[in-house]
Amino acid sequence: MNKRALIYGCIYAALVIIFKLVILLGGYTLTKFGFYYSNVVSILFIFPFFYLGIQQTRDKDLGGIISGRDSIKLALTILSISVIFVSMYNYIEFNWKYKDIAIEYYNSRDYFNILTAQQIAHPDKLKVENFPKIIEEQISDLSAFKATTGKLIPMLFFGFGGAFVMAMFLKRSPK
Repeated sequence: MNKRALIYGCIYAALVIIFKLVILLGGYTLTKFGFYYSNVVSILFIFPFFYLGIQQTRDKDLGGIISGRDSIKLALTILSISVIFVSMYNYIEFNWKYKDIAIEYYNSRDYFNILTAQQIAHPDKLKVENFPKIIEEQISDLSAFKATTGKLIPMLFFGFGGAFVMAMFLKRSPK
């Protein structure tokens, strides 16, 4: 394993955890950015780490040329290290705070308004008297494993694609 890839993977994971803690402890979890976009932003933030890791290994360790295979291996090492640490954090975070936040959200007026809007749009499929049952099902379906997997899959999708693109982009140094 390349030491540089290990370091970049750990730095990325630490920065993502700090970013997620700021959102969580700052009370931004249920804001539009915190709820919809924060996970995507944290995932896309790995691209500069791929770039820097491959570029520095290529330029400082290998004399300006790196094979596609080595650059992919380096990027996937960065990805795998970061996936391990960020997934562990997501699991811990869910059990620590997010389960309570989700229960609070499902019992909130906002979620009731969403159900009401869906009931108005589809009155034959959704009845007002079923709202408590729907809320109870949502709460009983909460799982740290599901939440972690839901954040892991996009990270792997964008990570594999980004690793491949960066590896092919940086395999030779520009002359």
